[in-house]
Amino acid sequence: MKPRSAKAKGKLLESYVAEQLRIKGLDLKAYPSHGSGSSPTEKADIWTSTMILGQNIGIECKNHKTLHIPDWWEQTKKLQNLGREPVLVYKINHAPFGDTLCTIFLDTLLEMIKEIERLKKLSTGKLAS
Repeated sequence: MKPRSAKAKGKLLESYVAEQLRIKGLDLKAYPSHGSGSSPTEKADIWTSTMILGQNIGIECKNHKTLHIPDWWEQTKKLQNLGREPVLVYKINHAPFGDTLCTIFLDTLLEMIKEIERLKKLSTGKLAS
């Protein structure tokens, strides 16, 4: 199925992201937000209870011919005002969904890696009390 409009392309990516959250077992109830951006309460493109480091994530999806990451990131960062950890997900038109990329704060990435390492040590009993 070929999307006929920019809105349809965006909806395809949003559906893909929500499906991946469900497939990976991160949120079995994740779905694309209805009228994302136009609601006074939910601005993210994906409704999810998925958390990063104890904070709900806010996912903004972009499926475009040309990348505009700085502009998109500014939009995505506004999700922090709603108490969300901002996550920008994007892909270039006609690229396979498997080539979808994301942008997060560097500090978020490093804290996630640190937490994974802590959990590895904890599971092997190597964490000092």
